Amino acid sequence: IRPGKFALAFSLGSLLVMFGFAVLSGPINHLKHLAAPERLPFSVAYVGSLVATIYFSVGRTSYIGSIIGAIVQIIALITYIAAYFPGGTQTIRFGGQMLLRGAGSALPF
Repeated sequence: IRPGKFALAFSLGSLLVMFGFAVLSGPINHLKHLAAPERLPFSVAYVGSLVATIYFSVGRTSYIGSIIGAIVQIIALITYIAAYFPGGTQTIRFGGQMLLRGAGSALPF
């Protein structure tokens, strides 16, 4: 199993998704959107996870680092895409609450 290859390919695909949104909304508008105060935590998490994923996939070749970076990147990308749909963030919040409730009832403690 080579998660580094997957993480690198996913990171490049993720960058293409972001470039696609930049083309659709205009590069300046897209950067303004990413730098908005309510979106800044997402932007920092996304860029940080993107850099970490590529670093652990190519530079350091760490199995665990690649997996953690890719997971954070997937969550940030899903949140970003959902923000563009009406009710998207509320749906993610509701789904997260349902997931935690289900996990709470399934766990033995």
